[in-house]
Amino acid sequence: MKTKILAMYLPQYHTFKENDEWWGKGHTEWVSCKASKSLYKNHYQPRIPLNKNYYDLSTVDEQIKQAELAKKYSIYGFCYYHYWFNGKILMQKPLENMLNTPEINIPFCISWANHTWTQSPKKSDQKRVLIKQEYGDEKDWIKHFNYLLNYFNDDRYIKIDGKPMLIIYDAKGITEWSKMQKCWNKLAVEAGFSGIYYVSTIKYENEIEITSNMNFDAQFEYQPTYALSRGNFLNYAWYANIKRVVCRDIIHRPCVLNYDKVWKRVLKSNHNGQLKTFLGAYNDWDTTARWGKAGIVHQGASPEKFKKYFQMQYKRSNNLKNEFMFFTAWNEWSEGAYLEADEKNKYGYLEAIRDVVKNDGNK
Repeated sequence: MKTKILAMYLPQYHTFKENDEWWGKGHTEWVSCKASKSLYKNHYQPRIPLNKNYYDLSTVDEQIKQAELAKKYSIYGFCYYHYWFNGKILMQKPLENMLNTPEINIPFCISWANHTWTQSPKKSDQKRVLIKQEYGDEKDWIKHFNYLLNYFNDDRYIKIDGKPMLIIYDAKGITEWSKMQKCWNKLAVEAGFSGIYYVSTIKYENEIEITSNMNFDAQFEYQPTYALSRGNFLNYAWYANIKRVVCRDIIHRPCVLNYDKVWKRVLKSNHNGQLKTFLGAYNDWDTTARWGKAGIVHQGASPEKFKKYFQMQYKRSNNLKNEFMFFTAWNEWSEGAYLEADEKNKYGYLEAIRDVVKNDGNK
């Protein structure tokens, strides 16, 4: 089985009422990107999209182009973040564009980003809750399912064994998960599916045991966060987390980590035969556009280095006979995690993926 690449997709590139109220009129992801600055020698900021293409996802034209570009470079599909707060939905325009526009010709699935939204000027400051994630009761779960069903019924929606694949961002936060899952499975069968294929997002090592006990079908490594959550005393993950705290809370400067050492952590992931695990990958990481001096930078990224590491990870995934690999990300510009072309690297990262996938991970 040849692994297919699914790129995480952030819809934060259009204006909507709540963003205007919380962050200022006209706010999108591009606002932070344009305001970012180089904070030390050889720090690659600001990140500028190729031809200064600061696109707007309120219309479908850009999404059609993105789908064509992704397929050209061997990205199989997009995994859209979905923001549902007990009946209140935010940032839904690009996903609804996807549903209503057959010309956006690419497979897709949904990741329910079920976390509370907060606001703070700095990571270490007291956070103000913007909208709290609450889950309600069965009538609320049915309402949510019926919204999702519109997508599940789409021919482009990704399914495994006749089940639409649904990713959950924070499984441990859903206290009524077993009841919600039972409710949704029943509704899915009534809708003509074999059920729902549930995938949990593992960002931290302790989440493996938690989600293994929550009746998920699979999990996926959210990289590079997961790689730096694992490990024993005095390894690079331990060092990176100590350095992050010191940089953020004491010396107030970006936490600069070594790209090569982080990728070596990615390549060492081992889940000891537990729940089926889809591997993760990333190409770059720099959160200073979002967090300023409290951000984290993986210094040393390049398309050439990335291709070497991605080739090894892709080969691992093929050896595991995994259907998918989850990639961080198609367009997380404020975290430096994007495959879209920029002024510095052009299409270099996409070209690396295309070359590796076409050769099945072999040289």
